Amino acid sequence: MPTIIKLKIQVSKLDNVLTKFDQIKVYRSTTGIAGVYTEHTAVSTRIGLVQGQTTYEYDDVAGEITYYYKTSYFHSGTSLESNQSPPQLGDDPATNNIMTVEELKEIYLFGLDLTNDAGEDFPDRLFEWGIRWAIGNVERHLDIRVRPTVFTDERYDYNRGDYLYWTIIKLRESPVISVEGVAVKWPSDSTVIQFPTEWIQLRADAGQVNIVPSSGTLSQVLLTAGGSFLPLVASGRDFVPNILSVDFTAGFAEGQVPIEIRDLIGKYASFAPLNVAGDLIAGAGIASKSLSIDGLSQSINTTSSATNSGYGARLIQYAKEIKEVVPTLRRYYKGIGFVALG
Repeated sequence: MPTIIKLKIQVSKLDNVLTKFDQIKVYRSTTGIAGVYTEHTAVSTRIGLVQGQTTYEYDDVAGEITYYYKTSYFHSGTSLESNQSPPQLGDDPATNNIMTVEELKEIYLFGLDLTNDAGEDFPDRLFEWGIRWAIGNVERHLDIRVRPTVFTDERYDYNRGDYLYWTIIKLRESPVISVEGVAVKWPSDSTVIQFPTEWIQLRADAGQVNIVPSSGTLSQVLLTAGGSFLPLVASGRDFVPNILSVDFTAGFAEGQVPIEIRDLIGKYASFAPLNVAGDLIAGAGIASKSLSIDGLSQSINTTSSATNSGYGARLIQYAKEIKEVVPTLRRYYKGIGFVALG
């Protein structure tokens, strides 16, 4: 499903760049990191370089979170163009709506010195990448979708018993925001039945879909085991694989991610900044240092070492809390699976 993808572009050594170029071109690949990159900007939409501005943004209004981007510098007068940058993903707006860099710093990294040896702030990209990694990690560990994700023509098996009891379909993904369509399709992709959308009933948290007809003769046909409707679908068979097709959107709607999920994401996202900041408490790779001037001396010792991060205590605490809460959240959102004992 097309969405607005935001691309952040950082220009290093801007003064040097401005001596040769005055614009930025954006290239896009829709087929992965190793795909073909074509210019997505046009003559009128190339980004103008500005003296003193080192950060630029570009909106791909018909993007996808799987698209990759490269940029290059360009001179509008001479047509001189630089080499293209390494590929990067754009910013998924759904990620920004779940947790912002400011929230991560203020809630989970409060009180830390988030600067390098030169006193410069850590780049936002470090925190943004941590948040995106954390969201993916939570989705894998809890086996749920956090970000809105569209599934088209997802296939499910037909079971006669389920079909007779309001066509129960247990979706593989949960939670579910909406179901756009349910149909019966044969392997040839020919549609036998497209159920009316008003018949579709959804239990969003469990990812369960039922087909409940509106009043009238069709409801009698659907529930009649020996009627003509069922043989039309499966010719009286008890089981047919992959003929139920469902279009749906899984995940949490914007602004509806539960606080316990956001808390887990925040703790995961803290790991990368905490590791980097811990290494730089007294300078890169330094565990202790001392200063002596005219008989006055000062010593600084940290918990940093070759095998321990300067902020190891906080990392250990977050890891402990994550380990405790993940099983509980997984049971809550996915339930307990059936176990067969032989």
